[in-house]
Amino acid sequence: MRNLLTGLATLLTLFFAGHQAEAEEHQEDVWAECRADNSCTIAYDYLSDQENYPFLFLGLEVNSSHPRWRDYKNTLPLYPHVKDCLIESEQSVSEPNLLRIDWPRTGTGPAAEICVFRIARSLGSVERILQWLEFHGFEHRGQNRIISEERAANSSLRVVAQITARWSIEQYRQLNPSFLARLTGYDLLQEYNLVLGFDKDGFLAEVRAGTPTNLN
Repeated sequence: MRNLLTGLATLLTLFFAGHQAEAEEHQEDVWAECRADNSCTIAYDYLSDQENYPFLFLGLEVNSSHPRWRDYKNTLPLYPHVKDCLIESEQSVSEPNLLRIDWPRTGTGPAAEICVFRIARSLGSVERILQWLEFHGFEHRGQNRIISEERAANSSLRVVAQITARWSIEQYRQLNPSFLARLTGYDLLQEYNLVLGFDKDGFLAEVRAGTPTNLN
């Protein structure tokens, strides 16, 4: 009986591993053809800007009275419109391609948080946001509720659901190389995270970036 159970467990493991690999291959194939000729695009609802769709943190507009104002006050004026987050060729067209974020310019800190917020708000749906993240190589497990719908209805919490997207440390180091890590072969950082928070009405309420370390 033990051998039978072990055999069934092995078959189930191989079955689900095969389906996972197939799903990952399919996900990659979604963009493979258009990547070849640089024709990938993604639909969006509108082009967000600071005036009509201000940058939020914990569901509150980040302005001089916000407790995180000091973290963003110098960066916000550089990206007042979603177009400002894109590569130069997309900034002057009426219908820009929101896949073409200028990562080398935005980096992975406050500017990335602002720009991913502007892009995600423009995309207008969780499905498109997930597609955008996948195009840029982020791994994710979809949107997860951190508080039930029943509790959210009467809760003062402004973030009730999240998408956590991850880059490996190798992907992160493509934008942020570390001489010390290359020299020693050891990197203090584990990965790069983008956490997109949503309010009880389903609207984007914040974007946070982080780099968990091996000291945590």
